[in-house]
Amino acid sequence: MDTCETVIKNIFANIQTKFQKELKLSGAILPQIKDKIPRLKMREAQEIIFQRTKRDNRKEPDLEPEDEKEICEYAKEKYGSELIFITHYPTKKRPFYTYADPEDEDYTLSFDLLCRGLEIVTGGRRINEYEKLLANLKKWGNDPKNFSYYLQTFKYGFPPEGGFAIGLERLVKQILVLENLREASLFPRDMERIDEKLSISQIKKSKKDAKK
Repeated sequence: MDTCETVIKNIFANIQTKFQKELKLSGAILPQIKDKIPRLKMREAQEIIFQRTKRDNRKEPDLEPEDEKEICEYAKEKYGSELIFITHYPTKKRPFYTYADPEDEDYTLSFDLLCRGLEIVTGGRRINEYEKLLANLKKWGNDPKNFSYYLQTFKYGFPPEGGFAIGLERLVKQILVLENLREASLFPRDMERIDEKLSISQIKKSKKDAKK
């Protein structure tokens, strides 16, 4: 999470330094961060949301979209930050390879980074012990045979691991305050944009037309 925070701050600093023209052109203002990005466990965030809105999602395994917006508003009001880390999502909500908190195995050592009401980063620690992975696969109702390729590295020993992934299109959307994620994508997924498979005769015809 410390590394993630450094990366995000560096991204914002570089945009601020090198792309003032583009920011002015789009009327965008970079998300505000003061000192450190605040951190809350998911259950703590849900309790705060309940106290602020009386909307009770405290037993839900994840934050609803409205919850993500609300907790970001809270972070902005209390910490002067438009970003907030939410940690310790329930074990049953995360994939089988997510590392459980040794102090409370119902929750994981995982996190999401929210920015202006939207998740832009997911990360955490992963299980690196073969036997634990095997046990979790079975617990999740999967057949280990279907994961033999994934498991083989861990079978012979693997160091502790963790990391995060940034949703770059999500980051662009939140910086530019776009209405829809598709606006931040060069080739967005769209039900109306379907590639048509050309038949052999159509390909030959297109080649003839090109020669003309």
